[in-house]
Amino acid sequence: MAGRLSIVRAAHLHDYVSVLRALGAPVDRELERSRLPGRIEETPDLYVNTAVAMEWTARAGRDLDPMELGLLAARNASLSTLRPIHQASIVMAQTGLLRLTALAGISRFEDSTLDFGIRREGENVRILCDMTGLTRHPSICFAEWLNLQAVITVVRSVAGPWWRPSEMCFVASHRVPEAVKAAFPDTRILLRQPQTSIVVARADLARPTKHAAAAGASSSADARDAPPAAWEFASLLRMMVQPYLREGSLDVASAAEMAGISTRTLQRRLKLCGSSYSRIVQEARFALARTGLEDPALKIIDVAMMAGYESPQHFSRAFRRFTGCTPTEYRHRSAEAGA
Repeated sequence: MAGRLSIVRAAHLHDYVSVLRALGAPVDRELERSRLPGRIEETPDLYVNTAVAMEWTARAGRDLDPMELGLLAARNASLSTLRPIHQASIVMAQTGLLRLTALAGISRFEDSTLDFGIRREGENVRILCDMTGLTRHPSICFAEWLNLQAVITVVRSVAGPWWRPSEMCFVASHRVPEAVKAAFPDTRILLRQPQTSIVVARADLARPTKHAAAAGASSSADARDAPPAAWEFASLLRMMVQPYLREGSLDVASAAEMAGISTRTLQRRLKLCGSSYSRIVQEARFALARTGLEDPALKIIDVAMMAGYESPQHFSRAFRRFTGCTPTEYRHRSAEAGA
């Protein structure tokens, strides 16, 4: 996966964290030893490196069968993990097929390497869940389970809670444990496949849905819920840096290692984008601070600490350079605009 920077919303890693905690795994110790950002459980809407997240899951759950751990996390997952605006886009769709189409549309905002595809095969439809550049990762099954579960959850919303697919394909080469066979007794489960996929009957997807928005969800976009319009290298890097800012920042060598490239190559690619690593870190701090200022429950000093500024004074000076106004003035203007 050289040169391919992959990030995923931390909320999806939380599905594994909660399962591992319940099983008594050494979660805190492994978090301290990992390259994951500190306090990752407090920041579900920030992004972490996908490979680093899978590697941590493998280490923390090393006493468990990987496929069985994946199954447990999948059972723990739900559409509530998605951003409210994305939940609404799925729930508002009027057939099972349209709900899957909505899921495919929002998937890239949850995981930068994930690409959902829908392909007709006679009376069935095959849903493809490709993860570009990560298919050879030894712990890919952890991501595969969550991706397949997202499809299963959507189909069950129209076909009923006991629906099971006729076939599930994994890129992973792990064995299929008895727990997985018991959970999907009538499902053909294939390993070492070229693509992750799941087969659904077209008749199930043709069923109409109850056209009702989830409680509290809005069909209009919220700027705080909207990731970048395009996953360009600079924007991916900027979002990967954000969770580390509270503890200082992620140094350029570590960022390059996570991206699977050399430090020199990372700097060269940023230069081609008209940027630099120091600029990326500054922009990441500003974006995190701006989001925090839009939350009236947070004090200015809390926002400054969250974004990794040394002091409120440093925060105020840096924020003014970006916006021409102080954090307090920005908060007042945001409140007035939203009134």
